[in-house]
Amino acid sequence: MASAMSNFVLLGLVLGGAFAAQVEMGKNPIRKVVTLMQNMQKEIEAEGEKEKELYEKFMCFCTGSYADLTKKDEDAKAKIEELSAKLKAEVAEKTQIGQELVDHKKDRESAKQDLEEATALREKEAAEYSATKGDMDTNIAAMASAIPAIEKGMGGAVLLQTPAFRRIRQLVSTSTNMDSMDQRDMLAFLDAGSSEGDYSAGSGQILGILKQMKEEFEGNLASLVKDEEAAKAGFAELKASKEKEVEVATEAIETKMGRSGELAVSVVTTKNGLEDSTEEQADAVKTLEAVKQQCAAKEKEYSAAQKDRADEMAALGQAIGVLNDDDALDTFKKAVPAFTQVEWTGFLQRSVTKASAPQKAQAILEGVASKHHSAAMDLMLFTMRSKLKSHGATQKFEEIKKMIDDMVVLLAKQQDEDDKTKEFCREEFDKAEDEEKVAKSKVQSTQASLEEMTDDVATLVEEIKVLQDEIIVTDKSAADATVQRKEDHAAYIGVVQMNEAAIALIEKAKGKLEKFYKPAAASASFIQVRMHTSDEFGFEVDQQDTANQAQEAQARANQKFRNVMNLMDTIINDTKMAQKDAEYAEKTAQDDYADLMAESQESRAQAMKGLTDKTASKAELEGKLVVARETNEANHKEVAAIAKVISDLHGSCDFIIENYEMRKEARASESDSLKNAKAVLSGAVM
Repeated sequence: MASAMSNFVLLGLVLGGAFAAQVEMGKNPIRKVVTLMQNMQKEIEAEGEKEKELYEKFMCFCTGSYADLTKKDEDAKAKIEELSAKLKAEVAEKTQIGQELVDHKKDRESAKQDLEEATALREKEAAEYSATKGDMDTNIAAMASAIPAIEKGMGGAVLLQTPAFRRIRQLVSTSTNMDSMDQRDMLAFLDAGSSEGDYSAGSGQILGILKQMKEEFEGNLASLVKDEEAAKAGFAELKASKEKEVEVATEAIETKMGRSGELAVSVVTTKNGLEDSTEEQADAVKTLEAVKQQCAAKEKEYSAAQKDRADEMAALGQAIGVLNDDDALDTFKKAVPAFTQVEWTGFLQRSVTKASAPQKAQAILEGVASKHHSAAMDLMLFTMRSKLKSHGATQKFEEIKKMIDDMVVLLAKQQDEDDKTKEFCREEFDKAEDEEKVAKSKVQSTQASLEEMTDDVATLVEEIKVLQDEIIVTDKSAADATVQRKEDHAAYIGVVQMNEAAIALIEKAKGKLEKFYKPAAASASFIQVRMHTSDEFGFEVDQQDTANQAQEAQARANQKFRNVMNLMDTIINDTKMAQKDAEYAEKTAQDDYADLMAESQESRAQAMKGLTDKTASKAELEGKLVVARETNEANHKEVAAIAKVISDLHGSCDFIIENYEMRKEARASESDSLKNAKAVLSGAVM
């Protein structure tokens, strides 16, 4: 509607100018007005087509944005669910591994403590056993030396002079298993003299008691030795079991510490991914809502613009219809001469008659209103016009002068507010700029720290990758060496078996040859003897030659046999030497393999320790990195907030600051005009 009103105002101005020009030229101006309105219709239609094209493109954008943002929202929700589940599972697993690590460490410490206690107890038992066995050996030795002496007729008094027999008396005195009568008899014997009668009376009984004591001590000693062996075996079994428990617990601790480090890294990564997905989902929802609002507003705006355009086209069509009517043309032709008498006050703001003082005051006020439009000015003009229409020049204008005074005061207040606002804006701009410098300095500091920590994390990642690769290479080398060792050992076993089989075959072949050649050699000797005998009995000479030929042939055969046997013996010796070389090579290879395995285990343990330490450091640094990112984000938000404050200050202050002098000058001019109007009114006829 505003567009339509502006077009009609333009049309009025054009009509006024066109009428004046055409009157001077003696031509009808209606045709140009109609052409102008028709051109306006074409422009409106062209603008409508252009706006329609833009509107359709915008709606296409809306449709595509709906689909894209909806899909982005759904994808982000799915990602959030997936990462939430993963984070929950990883946190649970890490907690469980932490508890299991505590349990494994307790088990390992418990096994070590049990082993230490068992070792201390075993050492104590061994010391007691050694002491007890020593006493028993001494006691048995004493009794073993006393029994032959008593059998030879030595008396107790004489025996007591020796260290061994004094020990026997001590054993008899302190024995708790001996019968009391036997104990008294034994003590009496030992304390008695060395007479022959005394000896004959009790030596047989005493000898029996001593032998019985010796047998008891020997039985106790055998039982003690048996118990000691059983205790040793039990301790060895317990030690092996506890050492195995410590080894298993240590391996479990190392494995789970590595897994715990991996989970710590994964938890931080998952949390970051979850935060990013949550932000993406929130951004997608926010953007989708904003797009919906923009599209709805655009649709409403386009509908309103279409309606305004249709109304404007209808009004122009009606106006063209009115002006193109034949009766209207005749009317305009007849009315054109009278147009020169019209006061075009509405378009030109002027009159051909001489103005009175109130009218001059009105003209001044309308000039002010045209430059500085306000509700108070409109009310003043309305009152002025009403008084002029109602009472003419005889009306008092005290009310108008009062309104002018109030307007002057209001302008002064407005100028004072502009002065205060300008000073406030200047102070706020200075304050905001200082705060912005401080906030940007914080951002630079946190950004530098963030970049440094990011570089440190990247370095740790590379170092962890190097250690992981080193462990993989070490494990692969150890595995390859193990496979190669097994293959070499299997080949060695095969060589040994083949050598032994070869030796056995050669020995078997030798046996076969010996069975053939040795009896043949013996037979040849026997034949020679018979030939001699036969010769003695008058055999012919050709038979002797035949025998010699046979002997020579046998000798050649025996030589070949010896050559073959020597060759086979050489082969056997060479094979045995090769067997020894193979045994030496196998032992050397086994020692090298053991050294390689020890070095690999030590290298792997060092790499695992480094990997665990660096993984823990990486997890700790990533935790600090998360805090640094949050701090950096907060600093960026602070900078953005300050920028928003500055932007808001520009929005509210720029107009005042940029137009301060012009507004001040305009108010001064308006105030002067108002005062002139008041002066004109004060000089009017009452």
